[in-house]
Amino acid sequence: MCGFCCYFHFDNPEGVFPNLDLDSALEYIHHRGPDSRGKYVSPDGRCALGHVRLSIIDLAGGHQPLGNQSGDIQSVVNGELYDFERIRTELEAEGHKFKTLSDSEIALHLFEQYDMSFLEHLRGEFALCIWDSKKDRFIAARDRYGIKPLYYTVFNGTLLVASEIKSFIAMGWKPEWDVDSVLNNGFTFDNRTCFKGVYKLPPAHYLIANSTGSMEVRPYWDADYPDKNVKETRSVDDMVKGVREHLIEAVKHRLRADVPLGVYLSGGIDSSCIAGIASALLREKNPDAKLRAFSISFAESQKYDESQIAERTAKFCNADFQKLSLTEDDLLSNFEDSVWHVEQPQFNLNGVGKFLLSAFVRDQGYKVVLTGEGSDEHFGGYAFFHADYLREADHASPNGFGTLNDEQREARFNLFGKQGEFSNYSDNVFGDDVFSQKGDRTRRMVNNINTHTLLSKPLSVNEEYFSDSVLSQYGAPNPALTMAETINGMARYKANHKWHPLHTALYIENRTLLPNYLCNHLGDRSEMAHSIEARTPFMDHHFCEYVNQLPPSVKIRSEADGSLNEKWILKEAVKPYITDEIYNRTKHPYIAPSSKGRNPLTTDLINKLITKETIDNLGWANTEKIIQAKEKYLETNNSELFKDMLFMMSFVVLSQRFQVTPYSSTVQAAVAR
Repeated sequence: MCGFCCYFHFDNPEGVFPNLDLDSALEYIHHRGPDSRGKYVSPDGRCALGHVRLSIIDLAGGHQPLGNQSGDIQSVVNGELYDFERIRTELEAEGHKFKTLSDSEIALHLFEQYDMSFLEHLRGEFALCIWDSKKDRFIAARDRYGIKPLYYTVFNGTLLVASEIKSFIAMGWKPEWDVDSVLNNGFTFDNRTCFKGVYKLPPAHYLIANSTGSMEVRPYWDADYPDKNVKETRSVDDMVKGVREHLIEAVKHRLRADVPLGVYLSGGIDSSCIAGIASALLREKNPDAKLRAFSISFAESQKYDESQIAERTAKFCNADFQKLSLTEDDLLSNFEDSVWHVEQPQFNLNGVGKFLLSAFVRDQGYKVVLTGEGSDEHFGGYAFFHADYLREADHASPNGFGTLNDEQREARFNLFGKQGEFSNYSDNVFGDDVFSQKGDRTRRMVNNINTHTLLSKPLSVNEEYFSDSVLSQYGAPNPALTMAETINGMARYKANHKWHPLHTALYIENRTLLPNYLCNHLGDRSEMAHSIEARTPFMDHHFCEYVNQLPPSVKIRSEADGSLNEKWILKEAVKPYITDEIYNRTKHPYIAPSSKGRNPLTTDLINKLITKETIDNLGWANTEKIIQAKEKYLETNNSELFKDMLFMMSFVVLSQRFQVTPYSSTVQAAVAR
């Protein structure tokens, strides 16, 4: 697990390629790889690769960049590549000579062997760059679920690529706001960022650029789901067994490390079953083996504190349990640093909690943890998936297993939005108006599902906080449309003609919120801020391909009383590895409590970051409305207004730390003319 920053100069009339400050760029991401660093600069100066290393496998060797025997191909890799020893043996049989024992080197040799088809052989979480000097081409690629970050931009005729945006600063890039992205939440729902011209390489895609300036982004993999009208032929017992076997295999691959390994443990089934399976696998080799489990306690909020449940799970698994108890003051004191590392706005303090948990783990001498991210996006674990599960009958389920008749299904569908499960998400995560939305083009694009319309508004900046000039220029925000447009045309075709609505909802979640929020705020960026590598068995693509092909009603099972049992098949598959308490527990997402208000630290932070001067300096915000909202929050302690304060404070932190040029609608209008 590491970090990199690279540049690739396109042809220019002078034929001279400036030497950019790669050393300073690497210093910006030192936290990603404190163990060593290296760089490669091509003889003509056209391309440079820089790398910082967090050593996990082949501690003595494994330094990057890595080159082939002739030196005409160079690579840097961030992440973990699993089953690498088998692949290495196969490549050695083909005549390849390896310089290290690290997993990262297989990417270089697979590229030599298969050219651009090499990506189909990689299994794991990764981002990588390759310089092919023979063909004067630069290649960047990202794993199938966007677990590892990869950003790119073109500045002054040079392609810049890095694990974190802040590296670009040292190479001369000048940050500007992408106001349309801010307005429509492109930083959470598509491949844009907050910054103009800076993009995330989409999950399961590669970028290929050549010296003439040609640059393309192409997919190499995509998720698929079964035809909703084709009956499943496997028995339910066979499918349960298949989930169990694939998940055990995914966990087993992720236990390979040359350093101590732990697990992040909450009160939910996802991390609990990973802890249970990992503990069982470790004891197969060593009966005395003990996993160490790390958990967060929100001591001031009984509603959001799951540490007691996690501790009981740890005892069941015979794991050492370590708890980090956090207060509101802890979260608020680290808010600004967390935003700097995440490089996106925060709308809940849960990301700050993960940021602090990673520091806690690092301070105990650990570098690697297993986590439970990605389960809900494959098994329908959130309550907001229920409407799209109920939207159509499940004709694929064997012998109608887990389904309701049409009358029962429609009755349950009409109750959606009134169900108590939503209280698990926040006091009012979905406004009442969200449930009354009528079908519009954002829903017609994807077979009238509404998961994206439910998610888009509460996770975006309110329209009233944008200036009149911005709304006049860009129109009213429509983040739901951003989500619908993010998925490719073939996926939208399948959504309208092949997939069950639940699977369409899962696909959209997997292509938007999962890589851009869950793998970012709650994943890599909060973990690697403190040099922690997280491994995610639920996003093993072999496991996911199996789960995707299961019918909807084994994922969300309808019970005889009409209630919906989310992640049913996962519960059955992992039952031997979890407690009865976890087996019977309803999904509770990881959310930090809202501020209690009237806390001096809350007041001081808001008054420090939200002022007329700081908001005016953004250039695109309605200062008057935001100041009014601030005063109202300080009076009422309204949880929705606290979310708004977090959003706006985040933008101020980004503005100050990145020294973003204030947006000017006058300048933009002049450029447009």
